[in-house]
Amino acid sequence: MRIPEEFLSLLRQKVDIVDVVSEYVRLKRVGRSLVGLCPFHSERTPSFHVTPEKGFYHCFGCGAGGTAITFVMEIEQLTFVQAIERLAEKSGLPIPKMEDDLLESEDRKLRAQLYEVNALATKLYNHILMNHPAGAQGLSYLLERGLTKKTIAQFQLGYSPANGRDLVQFLRKRGFSVDLIVQAGLGLISSDGELFDRFRNRVMFPIADLQGRTIGFGARTLTGDDPKYINTQETPIFRKGNILYGYALARQGIRKTGKAVLLEGYMDVIALHQHGITHAIASLGTALTTEQAAILRRAVADEVILLYDGDSAGQKATQKSIEILRDMDIPIRVAQMPQDVDPDEAIRKQGVDAFRSDVLDKAVSALEYQLIQLTHKHPQHMTTDRIDYLRDAISILALEESSIEREAMAEWLSKTYAISLAALKDDLNTQVRLKSQRKETNVRVKKWDTSSRVHIDHGSNKTGSDLGERIPLKHIVAERQLLVYMLLDSDVVKQVQMSVHSEFSLPLHSALQAYVYTFYAEHEHADPELLLATIDDPAVLQFAAKLLHEAVSLLEPGKLPDPQGVRDYIQCLIGYELERDMQRVSEALKHAIEQGDTSAMNQSQEELWRLRAALVQSNQAAGSTQAPIFGRRSGR
Repeated sequence: MRIPEEFLSLLRQKVDIVDVVSEYVRLKRVGRSLVGLCPFHSERTPSFHVTPEKGFYHCFGCGAGGTAITFVMEIEQLTFVQAIERLAEKSGLPIPKMEDDLLESEDRKLRAQLYEVNALATKLYNHILMNHPAGAQGLSYLLERGLTKKTIAQFQLGYSPANGRDLVQFLRKRGFSVDLIVQAGLGLISSDGELFDRFRNRVMFPIADLQGRTIGFGARTLTGDDPKYINTQETPIFRKGNILYGYALARQGIRKTGKAVLLEGYMDVIALHQHGITHAIASLGTALTTEQAAILRRAVADEVILLYDGDSAGQKATQKSIEILRDMDIPIRVAQMPQDVDPDEAIRKQGVDAFRSDVLDKAVSALEYQLIQLTHKHPQHMTTDRIDYLRDAISILALEESSIEREAMAEWLSKTYAISLAALKDDLNTQVRLKSQRKETNVRVKKWDTSSRVHIDHGSNKTGSDLGERIPLKHIVAERQLLVYMLLDSDVVKQVQMSVHSEFSLPLHSALQAYVYTFYAEHEHADPELLLATIDDPAVLQFAAKLLHEAVSLLEPGKLPDPQGVRDYIQCLIGYELERDMQRVSEALKHAIEQGDTSAMNQSQEELWRLRAALVQSNQAAGSTQAPIFGRRSGR
């Protein structure tokens, strides 16, 4: 698949990678980079770097890297073409028509039609609710629940009439096929083959994706029919477990406060937004999923406040969410509601100020919440169940990563249950050690040197001489450094091509070498960002982005690679080629001796002498291979 490079160049000029990444990651400037928590893996210390001047990002924790295009591809799970479309749409650039019509793939057509049909359904439902007698019942219900017409319009709420024909007739008149309407989850086929509306006599809650486009609906019955709520079925653009209700509207509030209030229901989210708590979202009435938690980890800087209903189902959902969020290293607090009151009702009755002070501001840590909930398991926790309660409490404390949290809650347990703090700490430390041992046993973390893919045992006490081949060989170092030069300077590419006549030794190195050669066969000048956009292998792309980020962190603006360093590394690879050829000829000589082939022996010996002479000459020309990546060479 090839997008016209003229269009890619124009898109790069229009797109600011900082603006793109900032929609998902809170960035802070550190030197020439912007740094934040990586959106692609769990971490507490920021290792995700964005380099604005070069237009790429790299994570030193998980290795993710690339351009604004690849970032959108990864974060939104889009294809290359879909990411181009997304960025072009944001930049106001028309996408060029391609001769082979690659951009008009069947998948893209289908997704575009699904977005369009859901957008039209949203408008029709909202129109019926606000302007048609058929929607009067729905409008009365929402107004009685305390919503204003402004809020109804903001969330694009609607109503599906009871007759079951309005929407499908509306969509059919606009040329949408029966199959598409059914696939979008908006229509059903009766036993006699007739198309009718899936949603009937229900208040409609449009569900938007991260960009605010309607991708499905939640529908609440007003007639007491079961179930109370139904959602759109799974479609190519709608996956319930991958979406947070209200996220597109809450994004700015989350970014401003650094927090997110996570609720259970649509009405809870809408009520909080209406009262100015604009960082409220919900998990679509389902238990929080890891995919939803990943969205929160990318967006939330400070903490997630869990605010579920106070009934047993809400308590179970809270516990499940704590486990998922904790695994993602997301700070958590839990706000609690009375058993028979939901957040929507509470904020309407109390008012926003009282709601903030009595509910949100009194949110406790996840650890404290769990210890409070544990008392329900041990009703006599202050008397006969005290020891069993404390044993279970210690097991919960041991799961907490923060030693400060563990210490604080251990002191609370000591004071509350009149037991020695030293005894609690002793048992707690034992549990923490056991947990650590289990973790080491179950999860073997292997750290690899990205330049050589050679395993480095960072936990070993072995010396360098003991490690042997674990230390990258000099030709591997030379390949890596030359790749850095080649990404930045087309003249270096020509030098390497003329002097080094074999592929680089490591698969990752040789793959990037091939991409670089292909790119500069069509481009006269270096353009690292455009080069990255042509790499379609994720592993090679990450490796290239890592090299570029390291180069930018060391290279002064406008400074070219050190010419002597380039020559030294090239000589190193020439020497390595000669050594491999000598090994090959030595094997041939050994075979000739074993076979008694005098002619082959003489030929191999002559070839071996020639290679030895060339190797001596190469070593004399090589000098030091320890030149720095950029600028003045060390020790010269």
